[in-house]
Amino acid sequence: MNLEQILGRKICVLDGAMGTQLISQGAKGCLELLNVDNAEQVAAIHNAYLEAGADIITTNTTCADALCLSQYGLAERSYELARAGAQIARCEADKYSTTEHPRLVAGSVGPTNRNLTLANDITPEALAEAYATVLRGLIDGGVDIILIETVMDVRNASVAIEECRKINKEIPIIVSAVLSRIEGRVANGATIAKFIEDLPMEEIAAIGFNCTNGVKPLESAVKTLSAICQKPIIAYPSAGQPVTAANRFGKELEQMCRAGMLNIVGGCCGTTPEYIAQIAKMAARWRPHKFEKKNRRENSGKFCIFA
Repeated sequence: MNLEQILGRKICVLDGAMGTQLISQGAKGCLELLNVDNAEQVAAIHNAYLEAGADIITTNTTCADALCLSQYGLAERSYELARAGAQIARCEADKYSTTEHPRLVAGSVGPTNRNLTLANDITPEALAEAYATVLRGLIDGGVDIILIETVMDVRNASVAIEECRKINKEIPIIVSAVLSRIEGRVANGATIAKFIEDLPMEEIAAIGFNCTNGVKPLESAVKTLSAICQKPIIAYPSAGQPVTAANRFGKELEQMCRAGMLNIVGGCCGTTPEYIAQIAKMAARWRPHKFEKKNRRENSGKFCIFA
C-alpha cells in the first residue's frame, strides 16, 4: 500500500511535538544529540504518540542539518544524528505496524537557520550540501516519508526537494509551511497560490501548514488550499499562546475534518500525547479530503510502504 492509497482511505494522524516534550523533561542544548546520547528518551516519546493513536511519527531531526548543528560545534555529525533519529523512530513504529494498520515514519527536515531569499551569508550550493547530508541520513535510517516542515522560504524548500530527488526518486515528500500573520499568506509574504506555483508540485505527495499559533489561523488557509490544490493536505498547529486545552484543540480541528479538507492532522509545538489521543478519536469519524490521483511515480508501486 503506498502513501496515496493510505491518504485516500482515512485521515491519518500525525504525532505531536518532540522538542517541547524533550524540554519539558529537562533536555537542554542540542536536542538532536539525544538521538545518540539518550535514545531511550526519544524512543519513549515516539512510543507515547503511537499509543495515543498516531499513524505517522516524526523523527527528532528538525535541526539535524549542519547549519543548525554548527551552533553547537556538531556540524560534522549531521548524517550520524539524522540516521540515528530515523532508526529510533523506525524501531518504535515497527512495533505497532501491521499490514492493515501501517505506522509510518516521517523524516523531519527543518528550515535550517538560513534563508536563501533574505540571507547574504549562504549560497544555494552550501544549503544543498546541508540538506543532502541530513536527507541521506534519514533515508539510510529507514524513513517512509520526507517531511520538509516549518517552511519559511520556498527557495529553501525547493532546494531540499531537489536534493531529495537526487538521493531517492521515489520516496514521498510532504511540504508544510509556516503562515504569516497576514491572512492568506505564508511566512515569506507570498500568497498561498503563489507559494504553490513556485514549488515543484509534481514531486510533492502532500502539502499544508504547521506551527501556527493554535488552530484558528489555519482555518482560512486550509480552506484556500483545499480549493486550489488537488493534493492531499496536512495541518498540524501548535498548542498556541495562551495554550489551547487538548479537548478544545481537537474540537477546533474537527471543523476542518468534518468539511473534508484534511488528509493528515496532528500537532506541533506544545502538543502532547493527550492532544494526539483527542485528535485520533476525532479523525476516525470523518472522511479524508478528496484529491486528484495521478499516475505518478509513487502510484506506480515502485515505492510501497506496505505491500
